[in-house]
Amino acid sequence: MILKKISADHPDYSKVKNLYETAFPIDERPMSMDEIMAITETMSAEVLGIYPDDAADDFSGFFVIFDAGDFVYLNFFATSPEKRSSGIGSKAIKALIVYCNEKPLLFDYESPFEASDNTEQRERRRSFYLKNGFNETGWFLNFNDTEFIITSSKENFDKAVIEQFAEIIAANFPDAAVKPELYSRDDI
Repeated sequence: MILKKISADHPDYSKVKNLYETAFPIDERPMSMDEIMAITETMSAEVLGIYPDDAADDFSGFFVIFDAGDFVYLNFFATSPEKRSSGIGSKAIKALIVYCNEKPLLFDYESPFEASDNTEQRERRRSFYLKNGFNETGWFLNFNDTEFIITSSKENFDKAVIEQFAEIIAANFPDAAVKPELYSRDDI
């Protein structure tokens, strides 16, 4: 698996932008891909294109990551629709962990433990990340009336890292009326 830095002038930028706009509902896109690209110029953030080893020009998806020093926050991850269910997502996650120099990789996904109209999708997403070595931290975020489970690629993590993670989430949604609420649960 090959991960390539994507800039606004990269030949595959339009593919990243299109996939971002089609893979994520508008309410899950706090900013445009152009705004994300602008952030990569001023922060420790990157947009990485995903390419198979045997076809280095075959765009297959992307990651948006923020290096927070003690950990890396995986903000967005999408694979091209025609590549889904082929194992490329698992390979891409493993490549990203290596790319991040073994720093903890934190990610959040919608909790399947609360009633929703996409519970099945939430359970598939949770299963994917657990299958690929992510660990549920026991910490949750409530954001815009939705519960998110915070996961880590490492088994050992501390509350300070989770609190820093929550601050990054809040910074990524500056116009949100409600800031993320961090809490732990022991009932699941």
